[in-house]
Amino acid sequence: MRATVFGLDVQSDALPSYLQGAASPATGRPLAASVLQDGSPKPDWPGDADLVCDEHRPDGSILFQIEAHPDAGYLIHGPDYGTHRLSGDGRSLLSSPEELPDAAWQRLLIAQVLPFAALLQGLEVFHASAVVINGKAIALLGPSGSGKTSLALELCSRSASFLADDVLAIDAQDQVLLAHPGTPVAGLDRLAPQSAGEVLATDDRERMVRVSGAVAPAPLGALFFLERRQDGPADPAFEPAADARMLLSATFNYVLQSPERLERLLEVCALAATLRVERIVIGPGCETAHVAQGILQRLGDAT
Repeated sequence: MRATVFGLDVQSDALPSYLQGAASPATGRPLAASVLQDGSPKPDWPGDADLVCDEHRPDGSILFQIEAHPDAGYLIHGPDYGTHRLSGDGRSLLSSPEELPDAAWQRLLIAQVLPFAALLQGLEVFHASAVVINGKAIALLGPSGSGKTSLALELCSRSASFLADDVLAIDAQDQVLLAHPGTPVAGLDRLAPQSAGEVLATDDRERMVRVSGAVAPAPLGALFFLERRQDGPADPAFEPAADARMLLSATFNYVLQSPERLERLLEVCALAATLRVERIVIGPGCETAHVAQGILQRLGDAT
């Protein structure tokens, strides 16, 4: 079985439920994925691997960690998310749920593991949700909690097509940035208004819902950076984002720092800078529907 997500052709005897429904065509970047059954022994992991990422929750507890070894590849794991062993070339993946619910280990799978594999296979990844409007991918960037997903779904209620939630995989083809569909699920704040779509899981932080995703990659057309301020305006304020550091810092992954990757990041950001790149300054009283309408008006001005 195959599901193409983040520009990768994930092949598995039994596709994880969070990947089911992906409709993008194959890209020729294979990832062989398998899942250890309960009770199966995990393969040995080198004791001399380097800890290259250590993410914590606000209370100081470990969220997830990434270890790297020149021969074994990468180990991405967390106490609430199981263990995922990824080959160094991003073409082979072994996930160990460790008796956790499917929603738990698959959350790390789509949020960190598959985007990391995409990076290893030559794509760039941005911390962005995205939709497709008039055949162009529109990236919505910003820190966690800025409302990227809610805004993407609001735009979809106005005829946009959902492309990606929180992580956007992009590659440069003939000086065009091609944005690939992510998984057909989205993570919303648990207290956010109920949206259409099957609810897959709910925890104390978020609600995962299934969405109808785009059926093909789309050329990147615009990037909007969401900036919420307590002293921000009631109406969304659009302004050019001329600082190149905003694009460079928008990457989702700071772990892989090989010369090849950094050169690719610079190339992608240089091409992105030629597009419409704007900051949206938003105050606490500005509703998501208002921001969506503003974006559609801005894009209309460009046509």
